[in-house]
Amino acid sequence: VAQWTIGTGAGLGGFHYVCRFVPSDAAAVSGARMFVGLRNAVAAPANIEPSSGQTNMAGVAQLSTSNNLHIVYGGSVAQTPIDLGASFPANGASTAAYELQLFASPGNQTIGYKVTRLDNGAIASGTLSGTVGTQVPAATMFLAHTAWRCNNATAVACGLDIVQVYMETDN
Repeated sequence: VAQWTIGTGAGLGGFHYVCRFVPSDAAAVSGARMFVGLRNAVAAPANIEPSSGQTNMAGVAQLSTSNNLHIVYGGSVAQTPIDLGASFPANGASTAAYELQLFASPGNQTIGYKVTRLDNGAIASGTLSGTVGTQVPAATMFLAHTAWRCNNATAVACGLDIVQVYMETDN
């Protein structure tokens, strides 16, 4: 259910979202795509590029054109993905476990992110900000937990193991 927002002022909105996951393909999947995070839709999308094929979201993704995980986000316009680098491989062969944390303070209208690679301790963090409604989701846009992975039409099965999902609202 889409029920969390970045908020419009004190006492309205805000959240702390945590998801632990493992990309778990049985074999290498060329061009696989994945998204874990919050978005304004409750159904998994069709085979789309997470960085350009969806809006009103914030999360971590595997892009079909990269071997690394990326932070993807946007309001009505998808923003340029943030490459997390070689310490965050997106190969999907159950070689790395990850924890994504997203935090939005009520009324601050920014989203903090932290991605931790649990098997070696690598951390990437930052803040997503910009024009509310365009660069980050609108303050009144309801967001829902979403996790999906697809093989991008490659004839190889792909997998995504969700270990834990935690959601806390500040109000």
